[in-house]
Amino acid sequence: MLNNREIATLVLVTIALPWVFSKESVRESFAPVVKAFLQPKILIPLVAMQAWISLELWVGTQLAFWNPALAKDTILWTLGSSGVLLYNSTRIDSDGGYLLFFRRTVLATLCVAAFVEFFANMYVMSLAAELSFQIVGGVLIMMVTVADNNPEYKSVKVFCERVLALIGLAFIAMAARQIYLDWQQLDVLELLLDFALPVWLTVGLVPFLYFFSIYVVYDAAFGRIRWVATGIRARWRSQLTLLSVLHFRARTVQKFTNYPYFARKLGESRTFSAARGVVAEFLGHLESTKRAKLAEEEKLRRYIGSQEVDNEGKRLDQREFKETIDALRRLETCQSIWYRNDGCYRRDLLKVLDDDFTGYGLPRKSGIKLSVSRDGQSWYAWRRTVTGWCFAIGAAAPPPDEWLYDGLEPPKGFPTEDSSWGNEPFTMDRVNRNWW
Repeated sequence: MLNNREIATLVLVTIALPWVFSKESVRESFAPVVKAFLQPKILIPLVAMQAWISLELWVGTQLAFWNPALAKDTILWTLGSSGVLLYNSTRIDSDGGYLLFFRRTVLATLCVAAFVEFFANMYVMSLAAELSFQIVGGVLIMMVTVADNNPEYKSVKVFCERVLALIGLAFIAMAARQIYLDWQQLDVLELLLDFALPVWLTVGLVPFLYFFSIYVVYDAAFGRIRWVATGIRARWRSQLTLLSVLHFRARTVQKFTNYPYFARKLGESRTFSAARGVVAEFLGHLESTKRAKLAEEEKLRRYIGSQEVDNEGKRLDQREFKETIDALRRLETCQSIWYRNDGCYRRDLLKVLDDDFTGYGLPRKSGIKLSVSRDGQSWYAWRRTVTGWCFAIGAAAPPPDEWLYDGLEPPKGFPTEDSSWGNEPFTMDRVNRNWW
């Protein structure tokens, strides 16, 4: 039976749905979403997962881990958490491997946050109170979401998060009080079964998720093969060869999808022997790439702190060089887009980007400094790497104007105003040789 908290949620959703579907844009997009949801590639995995969960419940019943009193929580877990797990499983191997996914997924069901959530949901308030708290909480969460995408509203975000934390503490305090008052009447065994339910359901689902992730990566690889192979026999030969050589190495299969050259070559193979040779060539390429990466990492370690240069005058200690260059290139792209839209370069671009270049390997606080001229027609940005060497990029005219610099100290001014940038843009010379 639904409790007041769940009834309140159902009431609010029932009220919200007519308003949502009153929007023409929502109605127009709903049918395509349903149509996509009913596609075999989505529907079949969902049905298969439900069958697997049913098997889990049968085993749980035999082991006395499950009884009809847990039906409501089982349905809620199936409609919510299992779908999220199925979606996340497509990243099992690219996200660190099967074991890491298994450990992270199981720990998420045993973490302090999960226990606190279970604890806070043990007791609920009156329906009116639940409705009030959920409305206030929903508004606060929306405000946090909006503020998170607008750095200028950071103070609003902090305030809303603190209010949400206080609401959470209030729920916990209420639950603790009720547990204290009702301790003699508590069914401890039923509580343990209720808490353990999402744990063993999640653990039991992980093998299915792993095999589903294998299916996903092979489906992508086979799709690329079908695109380039001519004839049914060629497609089947290529697919069987890939499956027979790579087996359950999901990460390797995923990498194969990222190499159109090998997919095309495999699809053009006329015999199984030739096809196996292509896959062997692909594996050899991966191995050589891995060795090159290890050699590059060893080079970085070997020359830590070195002030030497190679025959071309490039620094041997290149720590953070690539990461810094990639981040500055990203900044240049954003400035170019902004200029084409608004006719000037943007001064607060780092703030807009939240100074976040972690995706390029830089620390959370990137250390990038940005300067834009008063008229917005010139700009430059620079960063000092961990080696002490500086990289800078800028423009003194509309895109695609580009000036590059690297040196012991950053430029003192804008391109064309400071001679350290060199004499002209788009050059490869002594002032930027470490960019290449």
